[in-house]
Amino acid sequence: MYFIYKSLAHPELAGNYVQPFTLDERLAHARQAEKQLGATVPWLVDAMDNRLKHALGDRANSEFIIDPKGIIVRKRAWSHPAQVRKDLEQLVGPVENVTKEEDVKLKLELPIKSAAVRGALPRLKRPEQMQAIVIEPKIDPKGSPFFAKLRAETDNELFREGTGKLYLGFHLDPLHESHWNNLTKPLSFKLDVPDGMKIGKLTAEAAAVAVPSDADPREFLVDVEFWPEGKSIRLTVIYYACVGEETCHTVQQEYEVHLRRDRDAGKARGKGAGFWDPEGFARQNLARDKNGDGKLDKHEVQGLIVPHFESFDTNKDGLLDPEELKPVSDWLNYHHQPGTPPSSIEKNKPVSK
Repeated sequence: MYFIYKSLAHPELAGNYVQPFTLDERLAHARQAEKQLGATVPWLVDAMDNRLKHALGDRANSEFIIDPKGIIVRKRAWSHPAQVRKDLEQLVGPVENVTKEEDVKLKLELPIKSAAVRGALPRLKRPEQMQAIVIEPKIDPKGSPFFAKLRAETDNELFREGTGKLYLGFHLDPLHESHWNNLTKPLSFKLDVPDGMKIGKLTAEAAAVAVPSDADPREFLVDVEFWPEGKSIRLTVIYYACVGEETCHTVQQEYEVHLRRDRDAGKARGKGAGFWDPEGFARQNLARDKNGDGKLDKHEVQGLIVPHFESFDTNKDGLLDPEELKPVSDWLNYHHQPGTPPSSIEKNKPVSK
């Protein structure tokens, strides 16, 4: 058995991790995941071109059983542990002593602690339905690491009509354990745009922060009136980052930004990234109600709900109604945290935050 470490499905969630730029950074992510999960299952790490992710169907939590000849004998778009056990009984045979969930003693660890205070700078509220676009960091092997990493997103209007919003967020990478040095100039950037492009600003500077150091992202929203097809923006950013109390760096780094969807960048939701509102969660899932009865059966649910359907079906009628769906959002918001008890699923109660 192996875990496969691929690109992050939800950057900024559960530890504020961001997409790595190098293979060394991705390997560091896998080592950190191993610590947090406390499992002894070995990890395989995808290449930076995400070739394995693409070959396996681009799913975030897929599951495969491969026989000794290298043939895929079972596959699922979403992991379902109970079904895996049934598969193995069919393929290999039953075992006498079944390992139960409560028998597994994992040495769980919390995510990396932030290098400085968070919440000193209010988060920018991103427009709805933003899509990550392709960025190319210009990596100098002899230069400073990308302590802060760019995430670029656009709204659907910019793709469809050529006019819309461009989000530029510079997020500190927790694995580099750095923080902003607020005793000097704030982060700033400039854009070199192609001929004919119409954009609201070519330069910008982050707001000053009252505390000497913090770890909040520096975020900007730029109006774009026209982005020529096939042309890219060159972005140059200057910032000041410190590791610990004594080592500080003046950093200048460059990116090429393309108006092309990045299907490997994952989905971040800004403030409270990845978190669901109960009403909104129930409403969105009920959009999959094919027969219009206001409830969902097993064939109408998706994702993490699938393997835990019976646990959330509190009245045992084989359906999930709106009142049964609402508490699911709370578990989904916190299931990723180390130490989340299985009982929170079984009892359908919110996990303590």
